[in-house]
Amino acid sequence: MRRMNMVLVGSVMLFFTASLANAGDWAHWRGPEHNGISRETNLVDVWSLDGKNILWTSDIGGRSAPIVLDGRVYLNCRTHHDVTDPKDKINAQEQVVCWDAKTGKVLWKDVFNVFQTDIPSPRVGWASMAGDTETGNVFVHSVSGLFRCYSPEGKVLWETSLAEDYGKISGYGGRTQTPIVDENRVIVSFLQLNWGKTAAPPPKQTYYAFDKKTGKLLWTAAPGGAPYDTNYSVPIVTVIDGTRMLIAGNADGGCYAMNARTGEKLWGFKMSKRGLNCSPVADGKYVYISHGEDNIDTVDFGRIQCIDGSLRGDITKTGSVWRVDGIKAGYASLLVKDGILYAVADTGRMYAYDSKNGKELWTYNLGTVGKGSPVWADGKLYVMEVNGNIHILKPSREKCEELSHVQLLARVDKGMDEIYASPAIADGRIYFVTRDRTICIGDEAQKPTSDPVPPLGKEKAKQDKIASIQLVPYEVAVGQGEKVDYEILAYDANGQFIKKVDAKITLGKGLEAAKVDGMSVTTPTDLKVPAAGTISVKVGDATAESRIRVFPPLPWKFDLEELKGKAVPPAWINAFLKLQPNKVDGTTALKASPGKGRPSANIWLGPSDMSQLAPNGYTVQADVFLKEQKRKLSSMGVTVNRYDLILKGNSSKLAIQSWAPHKRMAKEVRFRADPDVWYTMKLKVDVKDGQALVKGKVWPRDKPEPKEWTIEASDPHANLKGSPGLYLYRLADAYVDNIIVSEDK
Repeated sequence: MRRMNMVLVGSVMLFFTASLANAGDWAHWRGPEHNGISRETNLVDVWSLDGKNILWTSDIGGRSAPIVLDGRVYLNCRTHHDVTDPKDKINAQEQVVCWDAKTGKVLWKDVFNVFQTDIPSPRVGWASMAGDTETGNVFVHSVSGLFRCYSPEGKVLWETSLAEDYGKISGYGGRTQTPIVDENRVIVSFLQLNWGKTAAPPPKQTYYAFDKKTGKLLWTAAPGGAPYDTNYSVPIVTVIDGTRMLIAGNADGGCYAMNARTGEKLWGFKMSKRGLNCSPVADGKYVYISHGEDNIDTVDFGRIQCIDGSLRGDITKTGSVWRVDGIKAGYASLLVKDGILYAVADTGRMYAYDSKNGKELWTYNLGTVGKGSPVWADGKLYVMEVNGNIHILKPSREKCEELSHVQLLARVDKGMDEIYASPAIADGRIYFVTRDRTICIGDEAQKPTSDPVPPLGKEKAKQDKIASIQLVPYEVAVGQGEKVDYEILAYDANGQFIKKVDAKITLGKGLEAAKVDGMSVTTPTDLKVPAAGTISVKVGDATAESRIRVFPPLPWKFDLEELKGKAVPPAWINAFLKLQPNKVDGTTALKASPGKGRPSANIWLGPSDMSQLAPNGYTVQADVFLKEQKRKLSSMGVTVNRYDLILKGNSSKLAIQSWAPHKRMAKEVRFRADPDVWYTMKLKVDVKDGQALVKGKVWPRDKPEPKEWTIEASDPHANLKGSPGLYLYRLADAYVDNIIVSEDK
């Protein structure tokens, strides 16, 4: 058994391109140079929605920026269905849309459910997509944590579930990080708590680098500290002082640079007492980034910062080149062109500064709320403001002139259309995405022209001495007795790949029964429940580690009696400290108690794709026990295929749900759960012809199991897979015991 993203474990592609993209593509949300600059010329500077220079429009809109690759436009967004309509909301989903860039014809859509997230419908489709100019494939990061690779024709080539497989934490605000493609890697970041060394709080914002062709996990990096909140700063790739860097704002209020090929932390610069949402931009060795929250060293809110990116270590005190405090620019990313730094503030005012010294040159009023990032092309600025304003401007060091200003009325509601996205420019066309529409403008009489996209800076010459190694794949989820083939990749001190090497693989705790044959590991056999552990290698002074979760055939019956201290079953995701072994009624159960952070949590017991373990589906059963404290009872539940069966102690109800904010498919029945009584919960999902029948039952543990199901709910858009799990809403102490995952026959 192996997840789709672990199917191919062949050689890592190590072909490194000199430039990020071609001029005719806009494969990254800020363009081919990751900085909001287009090299195209002869672009239009006036247009109107009623026809002037309009090439096509679509009634599909969103909040993320579009990307353009090989003559196709891609957008991640929500479907049009109304979540406030009791009948229509069951059809509300997330989708990827692909248009023909010239005609606006929809070539394909992939529509999929939103599940087990607190993110509401208006914020679905937050992250922009990312494209790979080598293969033509595109990537999406959904609000539920699905991370997918599509072919240009819309075929899913590989996917992983970042929540179920890696412990992604999703906030209610919707902030979801846009991925970035660099060489053979596609990189995405998120806050996570999972298993092993990365199970203990605080959750760290972690960068996950996957092989872009196979989905194999290459490495992870967590350069920052405890987060203040979720964030959505998108990394950039640049070369500074001969080193290829991945640079991004972090949820801990700092900006960090990592080696783009290894994830090694190079420097950190702390700025804010809240997370950074803006993406950085680079110009030579200088890195520019802004925020709109508390500064760490002044009482002012907001800052625009220039950092010397050639330094190393903690450069908070040494790396500042210049700064301007008191400008709240927390959403839109900066832009640097021809010695001018452009900043769109949260208030809708755009500022221009001398990029070398921070001297203010001029300001320009765009509206009242600034969130979309500016784009420079053909001597013009294309800038969008939240309240339907789209500006085309002509900037200079002395002033900013208006060439065009269009304000869009809402298409489906009263008031103005809303705009959160940034423009995209490709092949002589400019694309605007608003909440209610997608617009393509241009002049068909003009032949697309472009200056060349400059390559990244020259890197230092490759050395022969090995400074670091990677053991690839970094993490897998496999069946018992399965063979996993590994590679050791060696890098020099600057992160340049040297060669593949061999070394002795050492088995770590939890995998003592595995077998090693050269560069292959065969996982333990005769397991009763899932296991997890690490393996390691050493080459000279360099060491590397990889992680393995191993899943035997069903049924799994978790014996909690052997758990001591704060231990949880080793292969469980997001369980550590949320559940702790405790004696109750003479037996060991897992106790859930109120604590810091959100009271709700999903615990994942297996891989996100259970199809090879349970081709006909699976059932989850568990015993739960509620304590009353301060007149409150917790809610406890079990999960199958991303559907939750929840015993709601406070409201005396039994519920089935999948997307809590809108209860897209949901049902509740009255069920009184008395405190200090053990109940058995059981959940099963039958899928037929794309529809799901979700069936749950609850009964006192000391009574016979009833033949009838206590609650049933149907879903015309079935969740076809998902990890078995537990659901917690911790308002008072509660216990869970006798957890069984069994295969349906």
